[in-house]
Amino acid sequence: MQVIDGVTILSATDLVGFLACEHLAGLELAGASGLVERPIRKDPELELIQARGYEHERRYRDELAAGGRRVTEIALDGSIADRLDQLRAAAAETDVAMRRGDDVIYQATFFDGRWRGHADFLLRVEEPSDLGPWSYEIADTKLARHVKASALLQVCSYVEQLARTQGREPERMHIALGGKARATESFRVADHMAYYRLVKRLFEDRIAGTAAYPPVGTYPDPVEHCDVCRWDELCTIRRRADDDLSLVAGITSLQRRQLKDRGIATRRGLAGLTLPLVPPLRRGNPTSLERIRSQARIQVRGTDEARMLYELVDPPRLRDGTLEPDRGLLSLPEPRAGDLFFDIEGDPYAFDEGIDYLFGVLEPGRPSADGSPAFHALWARDEGGEVTEDAERRAFERLVDLLIERLDADPEMHVYHYAPYEPTALVRLMGRHGTRENEVDRLLRGGILVDLFRVVRQGVRASVESYSIKRLEPLYGYEREIGLRDAGSSIVAFETWLGGGTGEHGEETLATIERYNRDDVVSTMRLRAWLEARRTELEGRLGQRLPRRSRRDGAPAEVLGEKLARIAATAGRLAPAGVDDGTEAGHARWLLAQLLWFHRREDKSFWRRYYELMGDMT
Repeated sequence: MQVIDGVTILSATDLVGFLACEHLAGLELAGASGLVERPIRKDPELELIQARGYEHERRYRDELAAGGRRVTEIALDGSIADRLDQLRAAAAETDVAMRRGDDVIYQATFFDGRWRGHADFLLRVEEPSDLGPWSYEIADTKLARHVKASALLQVCSYVEQLARTQGREPERMHIALGGKARATESFRVADHMAYYRLVKRLFEDRIAGTAAYPPVGTYPDPVEHCDVCRWDELCTIRRRADDDLSLVAGITSLQRRQLKDRGIATRRGLAGLTLPLVPPLRRGNPTSLERIRSQARIQVRGTDEARMLYELVDPPRLRDGTLEPDRGLLSLPEPRAGDLFFDIEGDPYAFDEGIDYLFGVLEPGRPSADGSPAFHALWARDEGGEVTEDAERRAFERLVDLLIERLDADPEMHVYHYAPYEPTALVRLMGRHGTRENEVDRLLRGGILVDLFRVVRQGVRASVESYSIKRLEPLYGYEREIGLRDAGSSIVAFETWLGGGTGEHGEETLATIERYNRDDVVSTMRLRAWLEARRTELEGRLGQRLPRRSRRDGAPAEVLGEKLARIAATAGRLAPAGVDDGTEAGHARWLLAQLLWFHRREDKSFWRRYYELMGDMT
């Protein structure tokens, strides 16, 4: 949103932002009107995503050109001092290209005096319009693997202006997705324009009044868009100054709205709330309300006492009065010398589908020469030092082989991690590379993986605004060696290395990431020790011995085991040792063998079964 020569210029980005956060529209209007200076957000990860987006856009352009389509590029003329004149000139150039019937128009610009639009691509189709016996449809590029509603809304804004130029709405619009498949999905324009017009009307009504800062009538509630918003820091400062309910860890947006409707708008107000609430909240249950009140109370106490606090959460009891098993601190297995601690470093943007490039495993039961726990850093690097997808497969296989080898040596050991990324990644990598399926199945079925995040959230309450492991580290006195702020910093460091090769400076970058990963697994080990001490504390308070996590049978289900055996036997007969012998008949047999495994991997119920097995970890 810009105010140029007294005219408020709007774009599809403003519309999408409004849909994500109504408060944002007021902030942008205040900034455009000069009531407050727009913040400049420096975020290397956002810059990385933007660069990947441009790369995807250029690649799609090159694919169109390689397919024989002539591409005309529209560029804003930086030599024109007046910004409105720049827009008018680019829009006029787009209009000329359309009337000329150019095949593909890249960075097409529209401007009607108020709304501007920059469509990635206009694709000529042989459907008549005011232009002649042809017209255009819009294709927009998005890095996402799936089409989001915001992407369709953005394209609809371009469609409206395209229709004004060519005298008819296009029949379809297209989204060129990211990922290795780089699929293009198409949608009927008529199915979405009514919704677009509704959102546009609501947006224009919202900015129709006088600009004000802070905006009137809305509040900066945290939403997903905050992760990419330039106003995020200012909104966070305001929420903290207001002691807003959003500062309470684990509170939902629905709970916040309902409490604010009752006049309870602050963290302290929630901490002092008398329960049961009369009348009760329309949605939700008393247990969840009591939980967030307790969370607010300990956070307020922590603030007042200027120190980190914790309290134990009593495990729930069943109807017969016994403690519910596998909940909170009761879900901790008996510690073993062979226990492992595990963390993955991944980059969701690299190599189209993302890559998990470092698997870190800490093994306290096998000390290094200096007496510290052995640390296995399994990198997805080939012999030349390059990170590749094939090297990811080999690193994944080494990881799984290590876990299974240790499990065979001590069937009672467990592998600890924090939050559900690690087991989810194991399933994804197993499917992506078609390897170590039985071994991963054994780990999941046997309950070998233990998520300490789940243990913490069910068993301990702390005076933190977020239950990330880094927020909890003051509880057990852990200080990190490496100053990377978070996983996003690790991603940016890795992307920097990808762009800079494998020289000496690059190796220093990887060494830093490896030490960051080691910090994570050491922290996980220290957290487990702290939770064991809290478990002992709980036993003392309750005056009874607490049961441990129940052990599950890691053997595959009989039906699945039989199915795998039949597939393996048939595939083995078709292609002995899984090898294509190079003959036409041998190649056909090899393809058929691969097809047997392909259909099993594509079986959605198979994957649902894996996630069911992981249900107590997520």
